[in-house]
Amino acid sequence: MKAVMRQGPGKVHIADRPKPVPQYGELLIKVGFTGICGSDMHRLMEDRPQWDSLILGHEFSGKVEFIAEGVSEVAVGDKVTAAPLLPCHHCDFCARGEFSLCTDYTFIGSRIDGSFSEYVLVPESNVVSLGEGFPLEKGIFVEPLTVCLHPILRLGNLLGSTVAVTGLGTIGLLAAQVFKRLGARHVIASDIIPEKLAMALTMGATKVVNIGQESLEDELDKLGGADVVFESSGSNPAKLSAIRIARGRGTVILVGTSSRDITFDAALFERITRKELIIVGSWMNYSSPWPGPEWATAVWMIQSGQIDTDPLTTHRFTLDEFQNGLDIIASKKEPFVKIMIVPDANP
Repeated sequence: MKAVMRQGPGKVHIADRPKPVPQYGELLIKVGFTGICGSDMHRLMEDRPQWDSLILGHEFSGKVEFIAEGVSEVAVGDKVTAAPLLPCHHCDFCARGEFSLCTDYTFIGSRIDGSFSEYVLVPESNVVSLGEGFPLEKGIFVEPLTVCLHPILRLGNLLGSTVAVTGLGTIGLLAAQVFKRLGARHVIASDIIPEKLAMALTMGATKVVNIGQESLEDELDKLGGADVVFESSGSNPAKLSAIRIARGRGTVILVGTSSRDITFDAALFERITRKELIIVGSWMNYSSPWPGPEWATAVWMIQSGQIDTDPLTTHRFTLDEFQNGLDIIASKKEPFVKIMIVPDANP
């Protein structure tokens, strides 16, 4: 089968890899669509030779091609996506249903071969059914939507709330829609890219702020601060700003990962204590019962039209053209949100 293989930092080539053979309880999915995630980009760009021997990719949808013995709930031809985490199901965290905190997990696309290929191997327990009427290309957004839902579903009632979303990549644009659907009165979205800001206004944001030209803090001051700040950019200044714009007893959700050390001055740290802020770290997207209500909810929200994913796909490439997509993301010379890879002309 064709597979995208890394060839050093920032470079890929197409290799012929053996087609995976499902073992007991496993199935083979023919990949219809797969997306390039920010975490994939870290692995594609960093100077770690271990990534040269692994098929990356974990956001995908496709059809079941073959099932092995022990598979009972999935049939050949079913439209599916899959939870990429393979938890141990034995550690204390797994026993409590806190699978995102598993101490002995593996992961499709970072520890075992992933979806940047024509086929991907998945345990039946990880399969998430999309249903016959689900547009297959929308399936690549189920996993990133669960990343949003994982912390948001812990918040409780959001009716009439003021929410700030910082960073308008795929996660931020999905989160803005979720907050609006859950009843937030104000959804203030910030970024520095005009095209993404314009997109946010059509996808749930009630106000956008170009932080290269305007002050997000001034905008939130007018509203008395944010009940919830959803920080998805990964930018260190955005993380510090999130604490400044949260109102008393507000919640700061940290989703975006930082590649550099971050320093809090004493006054800002004291704001956390004096304002009694709730700082929520969110890692991955799984809960109990496995793989968690995030997954069924994400499928339903997309299927029912609660979440619009169509504008998020800004580029499409074949496996052979994968380098083009990588270069667009790495260079940032043109606006993009989700780079979609289509392994087969007829998925």
